[in-house]
Amino acid sequence: MIITGRDYEHTLAIPRTEDAPIRYQPVELGPVIQTILKGEPFDAAEFTLAGYIILHARGGLDFTALPIFPARSFFHSCLWVRHDSPLCSLDDLSGRRIGLRDYSSTTSVWFRGHLKAHHGIDWRANTWVVGPNRRFPPPPEADVVAADGDLEDLLVGGDIDLFFSVRVRDQKKPLPERALRPLLPDPQGAEADYYRQTGRFPLLHVVILARAAAAKDPQAVDAIVGLFEQAKRSALQRKLGSTFLPWGEARWNSTMALFGGDPMPYGLTPENRAAIETLIDYLHDQRLISHRPDVDDLFQPANAMAR
Repeated sequence: MIITGRDYEHTLAIPRTEDAPIRYQPVELGPVIQTILKGEPFDAAEFTLAGYIILHARGGLDFTALPIFPARSFFHSCLWVRHDSPLCSLDDLSGRRIGLRDYSSTTSVWFRGHLKAHHGIDWRANTWVVGPNRRFPPPPEADVVAADGDLEDLLVGGDIDLFFSVRVRDQKKPLPERALRPLLPDPQGAEADYYRQTGRFPLLHVVILARAAAAKDPQAVDAIVGLFEQAKRSALQRKLGSTFLPWGEARWNSTMALFGGDPMPYGLTPENRAAIETLIDYLHDQRLISHRPDVDDLFQPANAMAR
């Protein structure tokens, strides 16, 4: 059985050799998501959590999800404006033209939901300028227009007010040549404050398992969960990511103190359950799903999680 997903430090200990009964295959995730959406066969894979909930709400899925969440991200560091922009706060974003690579991406859903829940800015108050990656259609109530060119270029040229992106090419330029800046003066500080206030480290991805693969191997669910749990424990014990970079040890210690020793817990813990329920509320409010599913119905139970 093959599990496809991004090449994370916390999955390094999952076997990758072809003779392993279950092996991990690092891939670029975007194409994998597209093949799954097209109905092409797979065994197990990392997948967008919002996308899975949307598909689950439609019914008839030939795969299910395991309570393994290999990717999380805050969104405060994804907000880019021009250096000469008057914008400097999330409160400034009502009525703006905002660029998104994909309207239905999990990070975009979290961002729009946060704007409404914490800043009173309804998603219908903005124009969303989106790139060519459109996994799911937006609701008719949303003001969504196709980007006429590269989104970062549109921001630099003044055609949009803000670009929502994990990274931008502009940041690779020498400092004096950069045309863009983060919206927030201290994005990482804002993210830490958000976590302290809400207890949410937004979930982005989930591991899904094809029902055909599960039928072939009744032990697959527990085996996959066990491999991910063991690999993450190994990464935590070795403090991966802390020994190569200067000041990595101090950053590791302060981060672990903030997140109680594990920033990425698996399973339907109270914290994870609350985050999933928040995402479901945002999806429902944004008209991307017509009803709120029960969290337990989304996941295949795993005995390994109970140990």
